[in-house]
Amino acid sequence: MSSSDTNQKRTGKGRARATAAWEWFKEAAWLQVLLIVGVVVALVVSIPYIISAISNAVNNKTSDFYQSHRITYAEYEKMVDGEDDNRTKGAVGNGGYDYSRSTTKNGFVVMFYKSNCDNCTTMQQHIEDWYDNFNSKYADNKVLFYAIDVSWDDDNSDDAKNNEGKKDLYDNQYITLEQQQEVINNVRDVYLRDTNPQNSAVTETTLNTNIITATGGSTIPTPCFLTYTRDNSATGKYELTQVTFGAIGSLSLSSNEDVAKIMLDIYQFQYVTGSRNSSN
Repeated sequence: MSSSDTNQKRTGKGRARATAAWEWFKEAAWLQVLLIVGVVVALVVSIPYIISAISNAVNNKTSDFYQSHRITYAEYEKMVDGEDDNRTKGAVGNGGYDYSRSTTKNGFVVMFYKSNCDNCTTMQQHIEDWYDNFNSKYADNKVLFYAIDVSWDDDNSDDAKNNEGKKDLYDNQYITLEQQQEVINNVRDVYLRDTNPQNSAVTETTLNTNIITATGGSTIPTPCFLTYTRDNSATGKYELTQVTFGAIGSLSLSSNEDVAKIMLDIYQFQYVTGSRNSSN
């Protein structure tokens, strides 16, 4: 018998066995049920792992939005003083509920953040999404956003985060503690005269505490957003017209939709909880 005949015979026997096995499986209803149950159980058991994998993928989506918009305190001072118009004449709202852009004012927003501020980290990607979407939609009149890192140690390593409060270990190239205290002194009255203070954790007592001499040391409460505006016909200094610490009302910092509402409020396009302070 030739090798080809042998191979054909083996193939035929293999097919016959496969056919017999398939016929037996079709008749073995108990085995079919067992397999179905096994598949269902496997799916149920794997659901938490699937959800976890999706969640991790989302959480691992990192943003460097603050870093890419970071400025120093010296740059911030020049902008507030109106010495850097190319970086300050951005779109702001009318200070109401109509979502329209002001035709008489321009301005910008500065955020103070730090590396060990969970709320800052949580909302970073959402702020970036809102910023990109808004400026894409209104490319002819964009909003301007800047950020200053007020971390006790801007190295942002685990060791650096443990240095907070240790005055001899303060190491921040973007802003000094004295400059941070100056910012707090400048924002206090604007924040406290607001008819709708946004953050119950930031009180008059908080802002009256000297962060330099306080036991243990501290920084500007973060996240902190400062809104500066100026009449289009004006020159010179910008006016601080709104101070926002963290979330507004019950809005979530982990929600894209809620952070978008917060940013619209910060830029005075559409307020969340009513009119702001008397300077608007």
